[in-house]
Order: sequence, then C-alpha cells, then structure tokens
Amino acid sequence: MSNKGFTILELLTGIVIVIVIVLIALPLGAIRAKKQAEKGMKVQMTCIKEAEEAYKSRYGTYTSDETKLANWKRTARRYHFRIRDASVDRFVAEARADLDNDRVVDTVWTIDQSGVLANTK
Repeated sequence: MSNKGFTILELLTGIVIVIVIVLIALPLGAIRAKKQAEKGMKVQMTCIKEAEEAYKSRYGTYTSDETKLANWKRTARRYHFRIRDASVDRFVAEARADLDNDRVVDTVWTIDQSGVLANTK
C-alpha cells in the first residue's frame, strides 16, 4: 500500500513554522512604519521653521497662526502640528503623535527658531 499525503505532525510543524515567521515579521513592519512616519514629521517640522523664518522676514515677528504660514500643509498622518509659542524673537512648534491608536500621546517633538528638533516625550 502506498499512502501519499502528510501526517498531522507534519502539518502542525508547518503551521507552527509559518506562525513563527509571521510573529517575527509583524513587529518589524510596525517599527518600519513608525520610522517612516517620524521621517515625515521631521520634514514637516523643518518646513514649519522655514515658513516661520519667511513670515518673520516679511512681518518682523513670528506667528502663532498656522494659516499664515506659506508653503506648509499639515500632511503627516499620525502627527498633529501646532505653533505652541510665538513672539518677536522666538517660536516653538510642536508635533504630537498617537502612534498606536490608543488615544494617548506617545511622543512629542518640538522645533524652535534656531532649528533645534527635540523629542520632549
């Protein structure tokens, strides 16, 4: 008799191997997505700084009104941007993110008039 096919043990072994591969690959994809989102946020923060500098060169002061900033759009998916503080000689812009969709802010980045980008949370 010639029985062709797989035994239960062989099938279970194959399933376990596939599950282990998936469990290893999923966190790596999530880490990669977070890094991509962070890169986009850093580009946006640099754009905010440049837009603030352009506004100051034209009007002599920084602005806290985001709608007055030229060439800047709020386009980073997971990050929410705002101008936290603005005066004649300084500004601070902020980017907050809920990276794991649990309605809790996971990270906060700031940039100031000198271009210092800092992770404050």
